[in-house]
Amino acid sequence: MFNNSEPNSRRADTGTEGRTATPALVGRKPEPTPIGPSLRIKGEITGNQDLVVHGHVEGSIDLGDGLLVVTKEGRVDADIRARVITVEGRAEGDLRAREQIIVRQSGQVRGSIAAPRIALDFGCSFSGAIETDRAGDSTIVDGDDNIADFKAAISATAQSKAVARKSSPR
Repeated sequence: MFNNSEPNSRRADTGTEGRTATPALVGRKPEPTPIGPSLRIKGEITGNQDLVVHGHVEGSIDLGDGLLVVTKEGRVDADIRARVITVEGRAEGDLRAREQIIVRQSGQVRGSIAAPRIALDFGCSFSGAIETDRAGDSTIVDGDDNIADFKAAISATAQSKAVARKSSPR
């Protein structure tokens, strides 16, 4: 009735002896790590995942391929390095992003910002220097299939509208 030759009867069927099955969630990015509104962190934050700051961070933040969001209630007094930086609250320091920096209407930034693409929403507060690297921009856009697909769709739509206007009897 029971097979005692198997040491663990609940072991996953792996197809090969001695190796375990890979969980389905391994390839999935984890949820962003939040820094709560009552937290104040002084020091260095490094990692390779997304971070959402609701509290106050002083020091330096280096997220590699991660994204950083400073929420409306968040404050960052730090040098920041990330793939994408979005500021809705307050940020002071040297902000450098590999892809883009976005300062929302509620955002306040003091310091230098550098990225291939920078967006300052109407009504935001910014004081400092801006540096964009157009040469780096083309490599990022070419490598980002979603942006390339979006540009192609816009281009195709514009061309089809132009053809429709020329052929319509107005």
